[in-house]
Amino acid sequence: MMNHFRFLSLSTIVASLIAMSSCANTTTQTTDPNTSPGTSNPALSPAPGTTIKIDINDASDSDLKKLAIKLNIPDLPEKIKKNRPYKDINELAVKEVISPQQLDFVKNDITVAQPSQESNNN
Repeated sequence: MMNHFRFLSLSTIVASLIAMSSCANTTTQTTDPNTSPGTSNPALSPAPGTTIKIDINDASDSDLKKLAIKLNIPDLPEKIKKNRPYKDINELAVKEVISPQQLDFVKNDITVAQPSQESNNN
């Protein structure tokens, strides 16, 4: 009788853990963040599950280091800064900062904002 109780207790605990972990993994936002309650400023706080893209024209050293780590290229931040400004992300491969395969690997993590007038004059 004691073994049955232990089995039942352990089964209940395992089932509870599975139920809790599945609930935590399925919380995604399906509505527009502009209309969801509790959103103070959607421009400053991205929706859960979305990533903020790194603007390679004005990214900080720490953001560029994240790309360097992902691609395993230690001197990538310096290469990116040296070849600025970029008109689009494809220029990373055109200017031979990274290979086309590496660009394909990080293309969802990066973006290019329009270069400022100051950048164009330099």
